[in-house]
Amino acid sequence: MLPAFDIGLLLLPAAVILAVTTAAALASGCSPALSWTIACAKAGLFAIYYGFVFDGRFTFLDDWSYLGRGGALRDAGVGLTNLFDSLPLLIAAGEGNHFAYYLYNAIAFDWFGEGYYAPVALNVAASAIVAWVSTRLVVVEGLCPRQRAPLFFAFVALHPDILAWSTVMNGKDTLVLLLHVLLLTSVSMFLRGRRFSALVLAGAVTTALLFLRFYVPLMFAAALVLTATLRLHGAARARVALAAALLLGGLAWQLGVGMLSFVMETLQANLVNPVTGFVHFLLTPVPFGTDDNYAFLNLPALLHWLLLPIALLGLRRVAAQRTDFCRYLVMYALTFAALYSVYGELQGPRHRLQLDFAWATFQFLGLVIAPHVLRDLLGGLRRVRQPSASTPGAPA
Repeated sequence: MLPAFDIGLLLLPAAVILAVTTAAALASGCSPALSWTIACAKAGLFAIYYGFVFDGRFTFLDDWSYLGRGGALRDAGVGLTNLFDSLPLLIAAGEGNHFAYYLYNAIAFDWFGEGYYAPVALNVAASAIVAWVSTRLVVVEGLCPRQRAPLFFAFVALHPDILAWSTVMNGKDTLVLLLHVLLLTSVSMFLRGRRFSALVLAGAVTTALLFLRFYVPLMFAAALVLTATLRLHGAARARVALAAALLLGGLAWQLGVGMLSFVMETLQANLVNPVTGFVHFLLTPVPFGTDDNYAFLNLPALLHWLLLPIALLGLRRVAAQRTDFCRYLVMYALTFAALYSVYGELQGPRHRLQLDFAWATFQFLGLVIAPHVLRDLLGGLRRVRQPSASTPGAPA
């Protein structure tokens, strides 16, 4: 068992979480009172957990590897200011190209001190930025009216799954979730004619992902190809096909033929039954049936299960929009779900976190329309039960 941290060490990271969340909430249209409430909830939960509850129970070997190698980079003086000069050290720390999260830990140590809480504080702040970028995206794409933007921001910022993973565990998936949302934003910009800005943003995010989780841009490109092939027509199909070609070309150039071949061989070696794989991906973990290390997910998992029908309503709502971006968002979700269904190593709840923008959007839209669906259903039942005037025996 590990001791909790001195509350004095947590004041600076908690203040940063408070400031970033408040700014993100205000930028999303939240009132000052709502912004302050959300920010206090996120910063307070962080401070309470690491100041009074933390005992090392909900940690994993990967977490301590990130901490150890991040600490070694910090001791070697590696930081943002000498990033390119330190590439040999970074590659050695990551034993290859996947060194970005070790650098992330080193930066957190520089800012907040060397402790498990430091990179987690950056993740909590990053989750607020996820909520802000997500809110802008759904408003621009017409999935959420501007007057509901504050509610959507609060829903994502306090989403149980995102809140649990970003606050409790030092993992890269909150950062990957942010990069997912930024890539989706670049797709939206491209489809709306802002092609140069979209390509610059996509290029920057893709470069970061190559050093963090390189298969993500490949899946984005696959979703673009499928969207262009199955869901679009005319000029829209040509635009999306062009975006896919640019993304795939850039990835092929960066990764090289050897790495792409390795990816395909690894995928083939880890294939599982897609039916059972999909069920496992969708329903993991079972509420209150987790291992001790994952017990912090019991409540988020229960809410995830309860909201499954609601999320399906929201998915149907997005599919019914029939805009180019909505068609892509559905195909994006299905493409990643298909990958997770056939590749056994990606079926854990940690990897599903990176899809939580799409899942939270489906849940939110489902919650919005659920009362209307229920009202229409009850109205239909009443009409069936009431005899019409032409029915024999009906009152005149």
